[in-house]
Amino acid sequence: MTRTPDEEPRSFGGRLAAMPPRVWVALVLAALGVVFVAQNRERVRIQWLMLTVTSPLWIALLAVLLIGVIIGLLLRRRPSKRR
Repeated sequence: MTRTPDEEPRSFGGRLAAMPPRVWVALVLAALGVVFVAQNRERVRIQWLMLTVTSPLWIALLAVLLIGVIIGLLLRRRPSKRR
């Protein structure tokens, strides 16, 4: 039995070249996130109403990001079901 070229396993370089642009953007953003976390490990004091918390800066910013994502998901427009 012979394999067709489509059945041959791709080389690592071939798989990299075949990745869609959105995967490349995600990888670049993930790398930037890792660098951001590495550079922002110092602890900061955060005050909200009467609560004061001390935590690393990156955790505080991650929490705000997650809150923003949740708000965005709750407020996004859903397509209408018109027929």
